[in-house]
Amino acid sequence: MTGSEALLRVHRTSYADRLELALLGELDNDTLPIAQDQVAAAEADAPPCLVLDLTQLEYVDSCGVRLVLLAQHGAGEAGRRLAVRLGHGRTRRMFDVLGITSRLEVLDAGETP
Repeated sequence: MTGSEALLRVHRTSYADRLELALLGELDNDTLPIAQDQVAAAEADAPPCLVLDLTQLEYVDSCGVRLVLLAQHGAGEAGRRLAVRLGHGRTRRMFDVLGITSRLEVLDAGETP
């Protein structure tokens, strides 16, 4: 396991109507390639809805915001949905401060799209 892999883990769960990626740890420039690879692999499976669960991130910077916005754009272009779980901590505050939360389909913990 590389240093970046130790800082960011991704758990993938498939359901009939959606694919969920739960990101745990830190999402920044160093770990972004791991997250991008996981999102790209999920998008390649063409699920009706991709859910990015960011509630277990300890740290996220603008790279994480960009990842979500690009995933949202890709889902829209493909006629699919993207939903995110932001929780109520630092990650949610980052999206709120940037004024992005209202542009996303935001789910509460445990909520399904």
